[in-house]
Amino acid sequence: MQDSAAAKDSVKTLAKNLGMDLCGVSGLDRFATSPAGRHPTDILPGCKSVIVVGVRLLDGVVQANFRAFEDGRTDLKGLYGTYGYSMLPNFELTYACYAVAQHIERESGEVAVPCSTGPMTNGAQLSIRHAAVAAGLGEFGWLSIVLTPEFGARNRFGVILTTLELEPDPMYDGKKLCLGEKCGICAKVCPNGALGKIGESEPRVVDMGGHHYEYATVSIPRCHIVLMKMRKEFGGKEDYVSSNDPASEEIAAAMGDAQTIDEGLQRVGSHHCGRCLSYCPAARWGEKFKARGLTKGSEFANQ
Repeated sequence: MQDSAAAKDSVKTLAKNLGMDLCGVSGLDRFATSPAGRHPTDILPGCKSVIVVGVRLLDGVVQANFRAFEDGRTDLKGLYGTYGYSMLPNFELTYACYAVAQHIERESGEVAVPCSTGPMTNGAQLSIRHAAVAAGLGEFGWLSIVLTPEFGARNRFGVILTTLELEPDPMYDGKKLCLGEKCGICAKVCPNGALGKIGESEPRVVDMGGHHYEYATVSIPRCHIVLMKMRKEFGGKEDYVSSNDPASEEIAAAMGDAQTIDEGLQRVGSHHCGRCLSYCPAARWGEKFKARGLTKGSEFANQ
């Protein structure tokens, strides 16, 4: 790699050729408020650049969630689990991150670390969603995940840290993607109230690169109860926890009991929701799903 601009172009071209839909670069200054142990230099001493790649989720896979939610076709949840949540997008991201890291080390002699991706993560090295925002790919939605102008909430991301210095991309500063109190759909469709309503719950606050973000403080126990089918009302074989607000110890004890043997390679039902992602109106929800008859969600059609 000859210079920073050429190096950056080669990385982005490679990412596209590897099937990535998005690629952005952040400098280290945007991670000034990272928690202890989660700063890029805690993982790679001397890190100078954070590269983030992203892949869109298939519309056809997201519509499988609507079939499950609206038509009772819970047998189709495996399509979302395999192709939209824990399997294929993360395999694709893992391969792309590894290939980009290899490219950097081979061509520049600098060091590159591909980080773990999504639900396949083997240890959480840093916040992938914060890295995606830092790299200019989008903004936080109230549902606490990253919205991009191209694909709304329906993206997955991977991260490569490197000692190669690349020019950072500007932070996203386009049209507001999350409509906040004017929308609130993510909180409305959450089956267990894991997302507090805007204006009624204390948000998480992030200041990054001169931008201010606020998003929901997600109740992880409430979310896990649905994801892992820990109660009959959410598809469980029995009530593995006594309420929708159990103590953390009760959640931990129930995790093994709630796992089923019919989840294929994924082993656990960690894909049994995705309502907030599916119903989020960012990136032309009505046009892409409602107008084509892929969801009945009439109460959200005009959002």
